[in-house]
Amino acid sequence: MRKTIFIFLTLLGLSAIGCSKNELLPQNFTPEKLLASAQLTNGPVIAALDIGINDPNIKYFGRWDFSNPTQYLSYWGGAYIKVNFTGTTVKIKVGNTSNFYAKIDGGPWLSFTGAGGTINLTSTPLSAGTHSLSVAQGKDYDYVFNFRGLVLDNGATTSSPAVSADIVEYIGDSITAGYTDAQANVSDYAWVVSESMNAEHTQIAYPGITLVNGYGLNATKIGMDVQYFKSQSLAYPSSPNWDFTRYTPKIVVINLGQNDQSTGVPDATFQNGYLNFLLNVRTKFANAEIFTLRPFSGAKAALVQAAVNQRIAAGDNAVHYINTTGWLLPHPSADFNDGVHPSVAGHIKAAGLLKPYIAPYLSSGSAFLLNNADANAGWASGNTLSLNTSDKKEGSASLQSAGSGTLEFQRSFTAVNPNVTVANGSVDFWYYVSDVTKFTVSNQIEIGSGGAADVNEYSWDIGPLTNGWNHITKTFASATITGGTPNLNAINWFRIYHAKSGAITTRIDALRILH
Repeated sequence: MRKTIFIFLTLLGLSAIGCSKNELLPQNFTPEKLLASAQLTNGPVIAALDIGINDPNIKYFGRWDFSNPTQYLSYWGGAYIKVNFTGTTVKIKVGNTSNFYAKIDGGPWLSFTGAGGTINLTSTPLSAGTHSLSVAQGKDYDYVFNFRGLVLDNGATTSSPAVSADIVEYIGDSITAGYTDAQANVSDYAWVVSESMNAEHTQIAYPGITLVNGYGLNATKIGMDVQYFKSQSLAYPSSPNWDFTRYTPKIVVINLGQNDQSTGVPDATFQNGYLNFLLNVRTKFANAEIFTLRPFSGAKAALVQAAVNQRIAAGDNAVHYINTTGWLLPHPSADFNDGVHPSVAGHIKAAGLLKPYIAPYLSSGSAFLLNNADANAGWASGNTLSLNTSDKKEGSASLQSAGSGTLEFQRSFTAVNPNVTVANGSVDFWYYVSDVTKFTVSNQIEIGSGGAADVNEYSWDIGPLTNGWNHITKTFASATITGGTPNLNAINWFRIYHAKSGAITTRIDALRILH
């Protein structure tokens, strides 16, 4: 037995050239302990290799504090790391106890609930080769991810993972944090839709938070209008300010208002707060596309849209309102865990409906200009049709209809192929209204391949409008089909009609099909 141990230790020493004696053998070393820990009966010894937090192949997403060289910390749920590694096992070292989720080689998320210390992410060893790893944190009120490194097999290496150039930032409450779902942040609509677009993402979201400061469900009652600009979550009210130069999202998605409704924030206070919040986010991200969601329950929806339209009227054409009416069926249904929080299935459903709105604005997206509305040739209307060169959204003019006739804008044209599908495509344009009170119920947006009304046609109700410019986006997946299935490879028809009680002015500009 002693001879066997001697030979084994000699071989181990030769394989560890470069390590000091103290690094190789602990002070309480005994041959029996070494043999027991090595599990010789299960194969050769695989020594551990520590990977430091400053390894350049580990990529960090979220708001991270890198000031401590021994541990990196994030205080917002859904912060994550990505890295590729070789070998058959991987462990993560964390300095706190929380819920962590790990995904290896694109498989399902593995849950590590109430875990801390050194967490083994591979209870079953992997096959030899290069593997991908993502680890995220979520599902508690501290939302602390205290990352202290990885442990790989001896001789293993790391490499840089595939990383998107695009970041989408989501701002919200418990709904955006997936709070009532078992895997929380990695199963909510924000995470699901971003992953489906191969975009990186951040979730600045906290359960119970309001938009407006002073009204929240939490003890401190700090609103997102204050805490969004901090490094740490609502659990840390004395948090330092966040350095907004650390990363720049291409898209910002805001889903707030549910808790403002439940805590009684006055409507005027909320709308003014939302308007100021949009302005403050714009000052941090001058070029980001900002999308505001109608809260899934409809809470404060008209006020959200009114704030958006105020920003549009002020000249910010990169802010958008998304009407989520009908996306999720009311509770009790499979779409909700309760009356407010979507289920996993509901989040997946919402993600699929959100994707066509934001995907075209990513680097991988595209927009097909169907008509720039810079000329009235080929257009028909039941009203006086003209070009408005002073009030437009792009190009040299917008197309204007003035009168009380129902038919506003109609055009047939040579068939075009915008290279979209029902699943990923949407029609998108700017629509101006001088007086919404003169609209009556009958209305329609129509686009199709039949060259005429009600033939191979997609159609939608225009939806709620406000005076001034409205940004309209309608997904093909949500359309009604009339007169046979339209051919998206041969679009040749567009029409807008809206019944009126009196004469008004409407305009259209930048008619596009998005992918």
